[in-house]
Amino acid sequence: MKSCVLTYDRSCVPAHVRGALNDIDAIGTWVSPFPYAAIVVSELDVGGLSAVLRERLPGAWFMVAELRSEAVRGWLPGKLWEYVSDPQRAPERARRLFASAG
Repeated sequence: MKSCVLTYDRSCVPAHVRGALNDIDAIGTWVSPFPYAAIVVSELDVGGLSAVLRERLPGAWFMVAELRSEAVRGWLPGKLWEYVSDPQRAPERARRLFASAG
């Protein structure tokens, strides 16, 4: 499993992107803490994920980049950093993250 960031142009309807992410079997979980972006945990590499998204989001502009903890810096809540930095446990962490958000 890999953590990746997906960014897409604002011509995409966010609900359509969410539906696509929910329908892709190779995506273990995802979260969208920013407009027009999602942190996706997938068994696919960026090439495979990009190819699947290209089919699901025809005409959309998007980028997919792998998030490696040693190459990513920024400011996020601790639980979200854990989600990004440990993709093997991301589905478990996502349940806790989403439970605490509600």
